[in-house]
Amino acid sequence: MEKAYWLARKRASLKLARNAAGSESRLIHYDMAGRYGLNAASEQTQRIDLAASLPASSDGTRSGRPDDTDDA
Repeated sequence: MEKAYWLARKRASLKLARNAAGSESRLIHYDMAGRYGLNAASEQTQRIDLAASLPASSDGTRSGRPDDTDDA
């Protein structure tokens, strides 16, 4: 789910870049698309998607779910 979101944002930015009138706007949209691509490929995004796909345990929580703290 998380990865799908970032990939959708990347596609939208690439479309905006192709339709941009000025070179500066085009460059900004291409830069944003690259950043969205990195987010889609990040380890944290992979863990979130994996955790969401795991079945719920008997106490109603998902096993192996990453914590909500940021590394940054």
